Amino acid sequence: MTLNRLVAHLALLGLAAHTGGTLAQEAGAKLERVEITGSSIKRLADEGALPLEVITADDVRQKGLTSAEDVLRSLSVNAANANNAVSSNSVFGQEGDRLAGGGAYANLRGLGPTGTLVLLNGRRLSNQGTSGGSVDLNAIPLEAIDRIEVLKDGASAVYGTDAIGGVINFILKREYRGVQASATYSTPLDWGGGQQRKVNLTAGWGDLTANGFNVLGSITHSSNVILRGVDRPWALGYQPERGLAPDTSSSPFFANILGQANSALPTAGTTVGATDPTKYTVLNALALNRQCAAVPFGVSQLANATVLSGLGYNAANSTYRCGTDYGRQFMLTPPSQTTSGVVRANFAVGKDATAFVEFIGSRYYSLGEFTPFQFSTSSLPQNATVNGKTYPVGANYPVGGPYYVNMKALYGANQFDPTKSIAYRLRMWDWGYRTLGNESINDRLTAGIEGSFGSYDYRVSLARGQAKGYQEMVDGYADANKLVDLLASGVYNPFLMPGQTQTPEAMAAVEATKVHGRLASGKTRVDQFLANVSGPLMKLPAGDLSFAVGTDLRREFYGYSGTRNYGCVSTFTPANLQATNPVMGCPGNGTAPDSTRKVGAVYGELLIPALRNLEFSLALRYDHYQEIGSTTNPKIGFKFTPNKDLLLRGSYNTGFRAPTPQQLHLATVLLATTGTFPDPVKCPNPTGNNDPSCQLNSIPYLSGGNPDLKPEKSHQGSLGVVFSPARDVTASVDYWQIKMIDRIHNLTPTQELQNYSVFADNFLRDENGNLVGIRAGWINAGGSMTKGVDFTANWVTTLDGNRLTTTLSATKMISAKEQLIDTTPMIQYLGQWTNTTLYLPWKAALSATYKMPVLTTTLSANYSSGYQDEDHTTATNVVEFQRRKVSPYLTFNLVGTFTGVKDLTLGVGVLNLFNRQPPFTWHNVDNAVGTGWDPRVADPRGRTVTFTASYKFL
Repeated sequence: MTLNRLVAHLALLGLAAHTGGTLAQEAGAKLERVEITGSSIKRLADEGALPLEVITADDVRQKGLTSAEDVLRSLSVNAANANNAVSSNSVFGQEGDRLAGGGAYANLRGLGPTGTLVLLNGRRLSNQGTSGGSVDLNAIPLEAIDRIEVLKDGASAVYGTDAIGGVINFILKREYRGVQASATYSTPLDWGGGQQRKVNLTAGWGDLTANGFNVLGSITHSSNVILRGVDRPWALGYQPERGLAPDTSSSPFFANILGQANSALPTAGTTVGATDPTKYTVLNALALNRQCAAVPFGVSQLANATVLSGLGYNAANSTYRCGTDYGRQFMLTPPSQTTSGVVRANFAVGKDATAFVEFIGSRYYSLGEFTPFQFSTSSLPQNATVNGKTYPVGANYPVGGPYYVNMKALYGANQFDPTKSIAYRLRMWDWGYRTLGNESINDRLTAGIEGSFGSYDYRVSLARGQAKGYQEMVDGYADANKLVDLLASGVYNPFLMPGQTQTPEAMAAVEATKVHGRLASGKTRVDQFLANVSGPLMKLPAGDLSFAVGTDLRREFYGYSGTRNYGCVSTFTPANLQATNPVMGCPGNGTAPDSTRKVGAVYGELLIPALRNLEFSLALRYDHYQEIGSTTNPKIGFKFTPNKDLLLRGSYNTGFRAPTPQQLHLATVLLATTGTFPDPVKCPNPTGNNDPSCQLNSIPYLSGGNPDLKPEKSHQGSLGVVFSPARDVTASVDYWQIKMIDRIHNLTPTQELQNYSVFADNFLRDENGNLVGIRAGWINAGGSMTKGVDFTANWVTTLDGNRLTTTLSATKMISAKEQLIDTTPMIQYLGQWTNTTLYLPWKAALSATYKMPVLTTTLSANYSSGYQDEDHTTATNVVEFQRRKVSPYLTFNLVGTFTGVKDLTLGVGVLNLFNRQPPFTWHNVDNAVGTGWDPRVADPRGRTVTFTASYKFL
């Protein structure tokens, strides 16, 4: 094969990945032959017009990475985002999070999972079964992976319109002979959970060259143990000296007694004692005795009047109120079980063709564990009639009940009226943690043929992939009608003091209210036919003009049941109690009806050798989306090599991302806000204000799909240089920018509150002007502009006769501006806290691998720069608690692999070598996961030891 044809193949590497990865394999083999020559210019020739990062299976093993999510989190090009297994297993975040089912997703350039194309052997997997938006990384069988290719550039003209942020192609091993078993175990050295276990068995038979066939199979099972906030001393939600206090109005033991009309504590509050003139609107016996912290997870809220004064906390409602440290209760790593497998058979078909059949499958099950739900009894009016039953005191604690507390007699609450029922707010500690089970099943069957005729290569394949998912209530959820009956009966004691427990009768009644069952399920499917031919078109003075043409035909299906059998409610209103099977606190979602859409595409690419040292690549792709419309996206790139140690490259392209079926068709659902916020109209000055409108919580809001969504469009480009400053050293610098139009965004109540003047019409009010609801959901936002620079370096040298390889990959974000809608200004989010993606100024990975005859050692480092913490200027009037910077996060891993015994490989490693704690952030858990730390940046396990062993039997 001529060098010109090799270069053409390198330039068409993306097309190869898109149609099965065969060309990439062939190009890889040729690249290895070129590298053996030791010529610097031939090494530079390995670099194409687009920046490509390759991670081999050895790299993954030597860095101590155990999952596809681990690999993606280590990449500098992958943004620090809320698409990891901890953050997406959430009931606090956006609607999309609640549909994600504990999955993990890629997010190149911070454009979101739907802007990153994830491929397996160059073909699409079906998107996660419940979200339907993008591929769950848990579906990737990492143990069967040969390498991972990350294209750090838009590729809509080559791979598909949704490849805006880039492409991640996981390439499986093509052939294997023998039998190999391996096991991995890791455990944090600090006390608690977080252990990980993995076993794998891989077997293969046949030589494609000698026998005309090869069959390989690989199966892996892994399990992860939960790590909770109580397992780590730094996981505290109550650190008032640092500006962090829980924004919560409930206590896990003695309930907070609330002021309510016609209840024991009047709305105006009560004085306590003979000398204090303050009228307190919340009372708690634990707080009156300074015992909030004497019960599990209890904390005082005395500091809230200072730390969170801007949210309506003041002396009247904080001094005698207890709260819950939900940072201690929160799940730091989720428990999970994963089983994945691959079976692939290759058959020689004549001299120049290979047919294959390939099946991959995975099952992932995880538990999401969240703080116990909190409710207010005052949300059910007194004398309300529901389902033919009248509640004279609503859900309040009745006068004469065995656990009634006379706060006037016991604690000197002067205006407390012991002849009336008690309204209170309680966290459902006796019901346990809200626990959701999430299962995701993903499989794909592919058949195809790859070969050549003369100077031309062809590839044809047909694949069907499907994913199923469901979500179930495991613990912590209660039937709302049974719950209100229990509360009104007085059998349950909401006023426990330290050392006290519920009676067996009460606990039996609690268990009787619990609800277990499947909430919702979803299914996606993708059928894909790919065909491609490539080769030389004609000879030019500088070499062959090469081409590739192909087609990509898909049929995509999505359906989501929604919360069909239950009504998820957050309050005891008569309307909620009359809903079908109302469940207190479950994460309800609407239905997305079964929908199918066809996508057809044709594409072509030319590689034009204008001069011996100048090449141009041109690509054009036409896609037609049923229901959405058509789009044509071009791409142009160049590669200029003025001398053997210097290469210049650049590209320009456009992109187009159609809204997902979920974003278009998900039905509207009623949810509830978390945390506390002031009404921007009725409480414009919340600091020190005791008006109830300054401390709203659990306000209903509507969210769901939007059939009027338009596609996102992008214009992007890159310009870079690759150079060899010294022998055996190669480095690159690539500038890139991406401009987005009509970005699809899930508008949240928090964002609407922050821009109230823009979204005032979305706030629903009653005849008295009281806020009763908010409209939210998917919209086409304004534009965005993201810019940055990628740096890479590779140095290979000899040290004491052994090979030392050092690699660097870093991304410097220059700007990340977005606008909420067209009429709002662009806002700079670089280095600023957000509740979705963190656009960090720097993210970098550095590793050095020293390879001796029987021992290979890798020291690697991962760095994430600091950023401005959540803006608390509206949360508090204390200047030092308004703005601060989160510290950078730098960790080191040391992994060694020993191969001194035939067929046996042993490995040991220490991750987070210096036991670096996650940097402190004063964000609490509302609207984004993490209290006092951020799972988008940090690993909560601390110093962790890993052990691996593998043995090849045949």
